[in-house]
Amino acid sequence: MKKCFYCLIWLLSIFYVVGCARSPAYKQDQNYYKGDNQAYYGGAGGKSPTHRIESMGQPKKRVMVLNFWNDTPIKQGDIGLFAADELKRRIHQTQRLIIPADLKTEFGTQDFVHGDKVKVAQLIREGRRMGVAVLVIGRITKIVFRQRGDEVGLLRQKQSLAAVDVEIKLFDVSGGREIMAAGKSGESSSNTMVAFESNNLESKEYRAELTKLAVRNAVGMLVPDVIKAVEKMSWSGHVAKIVGQKVYVNAGKVSGLISGDILKVLSPGDDIYDPATGAYLGRSE
Repeated sequence: MKKCFYCLIWLLSIFYVVGCARSPAYKQDQNYYKGDNQAYYGGAGGKSPTHRIESMGQPKKRVMVLNFWNDTPIKQGDIGLFAADELKRRIHQTQRLIIPADLKTEFGTQDFVHGDKVKVAQLIREGRRMGVAVLVIGRITKIVFRQRGDEVGLLRQKQSLAAVDVEIKLFDVSGGREIMAAGKSGESSSNTMVAFESNNLESKEYRAELTKLAVRNAVGMLVPDVIKAVEKMSWSGHVAKIVGQKVYVNAGKVSGLISGDILKVLSPGDDIYDPATGAYLGRSE
């Protein structure tokens, strides 16, 4: 009898350990993310013929993504940073835009938002300081976490679900205007077998893991819209130096410039503001 009892306890302990471990889907996703992160801004790697020819258009534009603003009551540490890094990673994978690895800023999305309005003038100034063509700000507007499953029995099947709403806005630094606004919802789930009552499924760490997976799914759906909006813009750079008849610009092979390309040089122009509201309208040529 004792032997059978010990066997039962041993089996239950196995189920408990398995049930409280992270889901295989999460581990697989995290391993994929970490592996890709090693070459986050690395070389282009191999391209398919269609991808290579498709990228032979105008030069690539430099894009800066600011840390997202977690505008929800659920504060989960670095979720805003995670969302921004995920968008950078997905954009970099397309090899159609440039995410500068050397650019740093102490500002995030929240620093350029007041109520429902974006501080466009300040945002554009920061973009010019960094020398990028496009600035991206983002906001996490909603985080939901739910659980469902069996309420009775020694071994219980539990399903945990997380969902998020993510919004982004893109700004043309040269034109001083918003060029895109979009929002997507993402979700994630994990099925778990637990023994007795498990507090592990209620932990902040477990919820944060599922939330990040949901954020990753939402951000992934935004990337095609971002690429399409940015590639509609005309490429522009800055004259770095003029020596005789030679003009040096702050772009090169990485941007997609080819020897023989003809570039139009314009004067810097002046900032134009609305006299009634003081809103930034753009720049004269």
